[in-house]
Amino acid sequence: MKKLKVLLHIDDPGKWRLTLTNAKNLIEDVGLENVVLEIVANAAAVQIFDSTNKDNDQEQNDLLMQMKELSNHHVAIVGCRNALRANFISEELLPDFVTVVPAGITRIVTQQMEGYSYVKP
Repeated sequence: MKKLKVLLHIDDPGKWRLTLTNAKNLIEDVGLENVVLEIVANAAAVQIFDSTNKDNDQEQNDLLMQMKELSNHHVAIVGCRNALRANFISEELLPDFVTVVPAGITRIVTQQMEGYSYVKP
């Protein structure tokens, strides 16, 4: 099987669970060795990375743990610098598994040019 290249795009913070479930389902279905997977977060979806949020709850912590686990399996978790700035989130406080790109939209477009399938849960 040729490796699938998939980009999951999330901009709605309420869609994190669905997005991560999609990632896990894809990996379970085709096998980790058959997929290159990247999750690109922009707009309000980057708010999940705000470690200074006093409203951090178990749901947010659970989702971050799921992201960490996926990143341990070479799933790229990518955050948009423009969205981080717009949401007043310091890059220095991001979880270590998050890679920051200057603009999420540019990442999405360039990855599609590289053959990634675009999915927006």
